[in-house]
Amino acid sequence: MTTTGVELGDLLADVNDATKLLQRSKTVPQQVIGLIDSFETVLGATDPYLAAALWPAALRAQKALRHDNIEQQRRDVRIALEQFRQALRDVVDNQPYSEDAAIRDVLARTVETVSVPQKTVAELLGVSVRQLQRWLGADGPDPAADDAARIRVVGQVVNQLRHSFTGPGTVAWFYRRHPVLKKPPIELLDDPLRYPQLLGAATAARAMTA
Repeated sequence: MTTTGVELGDLLADVNDATKLLQRSKTVPQQVIGLIDSFETVLGATDPYLAAALWPAALRAQKALRHDNIEQQRRDVRIALEQFRQALRDVVDNQPYSEDAAIRDVLARTVETVSVPQKTVAELLGVSVRQLQRWLGADGPDPAADDAARIRVVGQVVNQLRHSFTGPGTVAWFYRRHPVLKKPPIELLDDPLRYPQLLGAATAARAMTA
């Protein structure tokens, strides 16, 4: 049985509670130890692609529990648990934009989030306003493969940036030269092989303001 998005959301709530509990305690509470011990079971039932982002921090937390020094144990567990919390938060937040999500739902959610004129959204997606309107229509067609891939990655990027910028600000981010990407992010939207870099840049922008 595969862990669902709802269950990952429940796990995130537990991790948030454990993080707060650990902040108030001078040692690692048994509740936190039990939660960390459960990571292996939960991640073993999670989609491997999603779990890959969580395993490093989960293993780091388990390793931290083996410290004999109580202060060092608490410190290292706090660091690892926070890394796990941030990675899990990103996974949960991105569920509505995952490959399993209907592409028209992804598009509608993205349009609502950026809250800019349709012409601006159409330009970002590389289509005409009329095409965008057809997709958004109640009986409209589903975007084709390449268009769908672009819509999904734009949605994922917007979902990350909305924590750092306003709707129009997220759109503006695509047009500014990025110091790591060495070019405006919108130029990467024509190459699906660059999508992981694009999403990584957006995730990093969110992490800077977390």
